[in-house]
Amino acid sequence: MIARVGGRTSRRFVALIGLLVTAIVLAACGGVPESSSPQPIESFKREGPTNAVPVPQSDMDPEALVRAFLEATASPTDGHAAARRFLTAPSSQQWDERGDAIILDEINTFVDQRSQNSVRMRLVGDNVGVLKSNGQLLPASGRVETTISLVRVGEQWLIDGPLPNGAMIDRSRFVATYRSVSLYFTDRTHQHLVSDPRWLYGNQDADPTVLLTRLIAGPAEDLEAGVDNGFPTGSSLRGQAAQISGGGVRIELTGLGTLGVRDRTSLAAQIIWTLNAADIGGPYVINADGAPLVPERSAGWQPADVKAFDPLATPTTDVGLNIVRDGALLKVTDTGTTPSGGSLGTSRDVRSASISADGDEVTAVVAARGGPGLQLVSGAYGGEVSPLTSGTSITRPSFSGSYGNDTVWAVVDGKPVRVVRDSQNSSQIVSTVDAASIAPIARGPITELQVSPDGVRVALIVGGQVLLAVIATNEDGQVTLSDPRIAAYNVGNQAVSLSWATSTTLMVARDASDSPVVQLPINGAPASGLISGNVAPPVRAVTADASNVYIGDQRGILRLGSTNGQPDQYWTEVEPAMSPTAIPVLP
Repeated sequence: MIARVGGRTSRRFVALIGLLVTAIVLAACGGVPESSSPQPIESFKREGPTNAVPVPQSDMDPEALVRAFLEATASPTDGHAAARRFLTAPSSQQWDERGDAIILDEINTFVDQRSQNSVRMRLVGDNVGVLKSNGQLLPASGRVETTISLVRVGEQWLIDGPLPNGAMIDRSRFVATYRSVSLYFTDRTHQHLVSDPRWLYGNQDADPTVLLTRLIAGPAEDLEAGVDNGFPTGSSLRGQAAQISGGGVRIELTGLGTLGVRDRTSLAAQIIWTLNAADIGGPYVINADGAPLVPERSAGWQPADVKAFDPLATPTTDVGLNIVRDGALLKVTDTGTTPSGGSLGTSRDVRSASISADGDEVTAVVAARGGPGLQLVSGAYGGEVSPLTSGTSITRPSFSGSYGNDTVWAVVDGKPVRVVRDSQNSSQIVSTVDAASIAPIARGPITELQVSPDGVRVALIVGGQVLLAVIATNEDGQVTLSDPRIAAYNVGNQAVSLSWATSTTLMVARDASDSPVVQLPINGAPASGLISGNVAPPVRAVTADASNVYIGDQRGILRLGSTNGQPDQYWTEVEPAMSPTAIPVLP
């Protein structure tokens, strides 16, 4: 949302976040899948692949064999041995399946030439994702077309001739056999953990050795600019991570050298929360170079020992829902609304606002008094505010994550701006953020910029499209938005507002009658629509936390969350805030 002149949650039950992520399906880029209702996140079910890997059958016609081959390519085991069973020996020898895999949907085959013993066909499908060799899934779009030749070998059809490098995986088989997990790396302060989503085949996500090997290998390429990996160059896992009798995991590391206790503790946090998020329980006995990682933890670590790094933890606050209405910031109570306090609570000039995660600070865009233009202001919630910068247009501001009350972000006159405040001497440093990488990805104005709770990613709306980027700082202190990408192609160019519900999930409001509010995970899966039966589009604004989503539609503010532990089946009107111009604001 852009203003212009003139105009702690439980790990096993988060009421909203993950409501669709664990059950989400990769969809073609054309539309947004609908959900009947939000669903709570639960511990991941270890079911492994839904069906056995297909094998070639003598009664398969060429079309059926090619489709079974695409299903078999979902299994990466032993160099895609299952898929190679569908190939002649020369074709198998030629096929280099390593590297990225393409996820295909809406697959069709067209026979161009057929004889008794040979067939040449075209395979056409929608490219809905690219699975990197490290397990990262990137959204994709477009059509894929390739030629496949088959020959009859005895009574069996087999694929013969050259195949494109890399694997092509049938979408439905990918959904059935792959699971999303989070690897955790530290931010540059080594105080907080940042999720790096990966997709693993079958039960690999339950294998601590697989997870730790990926963790030691480092973050995904696009995340490298914003995080650190506690594992020094040359470090490795010695042998397999062994299950301990009675529960827990023993991990033997090598090559850690002279790391201090602080760095070893943050490294332990990476290991523990990565395994814990995959439901691999402790204690975690971690040894390094033949000795305990930290002597005091020789008997093993538990998540409580690195609680300060809990990636799902959020600051506690009594500040609940606020709204911007008639130019004032108001607190919503059970019986009505009251001014939030300070000048913003009695103002008639507030255009948009954000409250810090701990509820202590507020930042807002206000119409400048005594002249044209807008001001970005900030101060204690309920207290007085002071100006940070000004401009002709300013987007809804954002604090720099759950731990960054001293830093405010906004897009001022089309350029991302970062304001670092010094509360002790009441000064601030205003700097323009280098966003040159955005334009090649999406054209149009940046109408929204929100920093993720972990402070490492930003979500932007550019020309109606939702983008993700990483906050990077170079040696000279210049802040850059690096490695931007389209967050999901099925959102289209209709996004008008977005909000981080957690560090791994966004809620997006769209200027659309179908699926006006969608949930968007950052793990590469597409957006999924929230229930919308009693929503009155257009939806103007959205804000969310781990338990609730609030939107502003034609009538006022509506809430979707959980009641008595059960997911809501429809949006509930927030009666004190039922005004067509109200904008919801949450810490």
